[in-house]
Amino acid sequence: MNIAIYDLDKTVTRRSTFTPFLLFFARRHKPLRLAALPVWIGALVGYWVGLYDRKPLKQFGIALFMGRQHKPEMLACVTSEFASDVVMRGLQPGAVKAIECDRRNGSRLVLATAAPEFYAKEIGARLGFDVVVATRHVIGTDSYVGHHIDGENCYGGIKLKMIEAWLRSQKLDRSGCDITVYSDHVSDAPLLDWADRAYLVNPSVKLQKLAAAKNWHVRNFASDDAKSDR
Repeated sequence: MNIAIYDLDKTVTRRSTFTPFLLFFARRHKPLRLAALPVWIGALVGYWVGLYDRKPLKQFGIALFMGRQHKPEMLACVTSEFASDVVMRGLQPGAVKAIECDRRNGSRLVLATAAPEFYAKEIGARLGFDVVVATRHVIGTDSYVGHHIDGENCYGGIKLKMIEAWLRSQKLDRSGCDITVYSDHVSDAPLLDWADRAYLVNPSVKLQKLAAAKNWHVRNFASDDAKSDR
């Protein structure tokens, strides 16, 4: 089986989606919480200097801008609007072309992202992905979605483990799969190394050198040029 795995933020999309989603939600449902933006910027600085990792940062961001529990109907409405906006205005043209090409070639399309599943699955559905592997959040009473992450953040080596768990759930043998991975970020090195074909998207000069050392391909998704280089 041919499988094409795409990262979301800055691979399929032009920019990261997490903070834009938090602000999108707050503008529509809790506008007073937008005043907390300086607090969030401070939290991001704390992450960048290594005070904590991504999981507590993301849980804090959701609690700060959205609250600790979210009605499923209201969340579904907001995520639908956000996904439509991302697909309409926020995609990289080269990613759209690559997805279409992989679909035509019969690949099973997998979106694998650290973004929350509650909006990543909406974006994936609009782009025709068969599977979305993403960060899940705790579902409480009355199907309310909580701010706490259920398990681990789908990032780095954890993302690879979650992909492997999905393969097992589908009773797919890795040796019988031909897997292509697209990502913009070095955190996906475990997944890129595991793939049969790895594409580093829109890399900096430093990451181009890493790609050459790792024998990864380089892809420019900022344009719709489908060409790639070693």
